[in-house]
Formats: sequence, structure tokens, C-alpha cells
Amino acid sequence: MAARPVAAGSISFGLVSIPVKLYTATRPKSVSFNLLHAKDKSRIQQKIYCPVDDAIVDRSELVRGYQIEKGTYVTFTDEELEKLEAHEDHALAISEFVPLEQVDPVYFENSYHLGCSPESARAYKLLASAMTESKRVALAHFTMRNKEHLVIIRPYDGGLMLHTMYYQDEIVSEADVDRGQNAKTSDKELELAQRLIDDLTEKKFDPSKYHDEFRERVLEAAHRKVAGEETIVSGPSEQPRGKVIDLMSALKASLEKRGTAEKSEKEEEAPAAEEAEEPKQAAAASSRSGGRSTGEARSHASSKTRKRK
Repeated sequence: MAARPVAAGSISFGLVSIPVKLYTATRPKSVSFNLLHAKDKSRIQQKIYCPVDDAIVDRSELVRGYQIEKGTYVTFTDEELEKLEAHEDHALAISEFVPLEQVDPVYFENSYHLGCSPESARAYKLLASAMTESKRVALAHFTMRNKEHLVIIRPYDGGLMLHTMYYQDEIVSEADVDRGQNAKTSDKELELAQRLIDDLTEKKFDPSKYHDEFRERVLEAAHRKVAGEETIVSGPSEQPRGKVIDLMSALKASLEKRGTAEKSEKEEEAPAAEEAEEPKQAAAASSRSGGRSTGEARSHASSKTRKRK
């Protein structure tokens, strides 16, 4: 089945204009349930209730209200809101290009594939290639469904992708969140943590390794119920989590579990063993010279040689 575009637009930068179409790039598959009447398994209906009149209200009696302060509303008619809405001019006017790493992922909202028509394919390909070579993404404004969005256009798998973005005042500040700014860590702990990160690092992100296991269990259980099987297999039990008291021990245990601690411990023990060997050699030399130090033993031997001469 061919993909259906959800919107159309035209990318413009400088005097270049590229007609494009937007296609949904993501489709959430979380499990959802409907509320049923337990008696007859019929789906319930939600009614609109007015607590002042103690009555069910028809939708035709509703108006939109914006709460200025608690309990105080101003109302808007559909006509008033239409005048305030942005007009869809389908323009994707690029305002600037920036490196992708300068855009924090917290600003990303929804994702759309950008497709082109045959007549715009050459210009589309040129823009995608130029952005890939320069490692830049484009910031633009786009009106979709009567709402103006800040969007980012980036190269993706040989083509272009569009992401709607949150505005800065929509990002929740971290100022009131405890993020451990005053916590102290040692250099050794940092070294072990970096080694554990290195050991868990893959060269490339492989999304096929990850699945929504809860959704899969629910769907499997639903099919079993349809087939007449009522047995529900529970998911994996939560592993007991002990309170981490010794961070260093926890890091070492993590490395040992992955089989990478033994090599590093041997490397650390080697210099220590060499340092321990030196006192042993000195003690042996002292013992052979009757308890004198190595230097004294050598001096005594030289003195005896001179006397014989």
C-alpha cells in the first residue's frame, strides 16, 4: 500500500524552491485498552456532565474557554479562533543552517519523511547531498494544520527528514532538579566507569535488538484468550536491587561480570610485583653479606682484595 502524505509544502532557500510532501515517519504501537461494562462486555460511552445544572450536556451547548486564572475563563468562538490561526501557505522557508550536534535532542517532537515529486527530484537530491557533505541541518518555520511549527530538516538515508520542534519556553528547566552537582567521585572510580562504558560500547546503533516486550506479551496473551486458553504467563520478575554502598565495588563487580576485570587487575598487579621484588633482592644481598647493606658488602670485599695484594 502506497504511503499517503499528511501535508505538502515547498522548501525554499535563497531563490531555490523545492516542492515536497510530508509522510509520517513514526507510528507508536503502545498497547491501549477500551473500558467495557463487565456485565455484558459492551463498550461504555462518555457523557458530558455539568455539575452546576446536574445534567448531561449536549456538545452543541459547549464553547471553548481559556483559563486566565483559576476559575476565571474567557471564551472564544470558532470564527474568532480561525482569524487567529496561522494561514497555511505551505512554505518551508529555511532561515539558517547549523551543525546537527548543536541541536539538543530535547527539542525534537515529531518526525516526518520528506518526499519529492519527479519535477523536483534534481533540486531535492542536490540539497540533500549538499547538507550531507557540509554536515549541516536546516532550521525553518512551517504551518501545518493551522499551527506554525519550528522545524528542523536533516539528511537521512540519502534523502531528507523533517522534525517538528518544541520552542524554548516549552522546555522544562532543570534548575529545580537534583542532578548530583555537589557529589564527589574519585579518579579511580572515573577510570572504572569509563572502562565499563568502553566495554558496553557498540560501533553502531542497532534498533532491531530492542522490542516492546510488554506489548508482545499482551498480544500473545490476547491471542491465547481468543483460542480459549486463559493461562497468562507473567513477565520476568523484577530483580531485587540492593542499595549501593560501595561504588568502587559495584564498578569492579560490573566489570568482573563481563569478564574484563581480570586482565586489568593483572596489569595493575604487575608493577606492584616488580616493586615488591626489589626489597626481596636487597634483603637477599644483605643476608649474604652478614646483614650489611649491599653497598657495605661491596666495600668490604674490595678492602679484603687490596689487603691480599
